[in-house]
Amino acid sequence: MENMAAAQGIQIHYDILEAAGLKLKGGMCTIRGECHLFVDKRKPTADIIDFLKDQLDQPLPRDLPERGKETENRAL
Repeated sequence: MENMAAAQGIQIHYDILEAAGLKLKGGMCTIRGECHLFVDKRKPTADIIDFLKDQLDQPLPRDLPERGKETENRAL
C-alpha cells in the first residue's frame, strides 16, 4: 500500500500523533501543494493497514490534482 500511495504522489509519515496532551487521529492533508498522510505509529499493524486502505480509498483533498496526473513544479 505504501508503494500505491507513492505512485499517487502521497507521502506517508509514521509518527506519534500527540500534541499538548491531545491524541490526534491522523489522516490526509496538503502541505505546500503536496499530499501527506499521517499515521500514528503506536497503532497495531492491522489497524494501520485498515487506516491506510480507508485513506487511500478517499478522494484527494480538493486543492490537489487528480491522482496520477502530472503537475508543474512551482517555487513557493
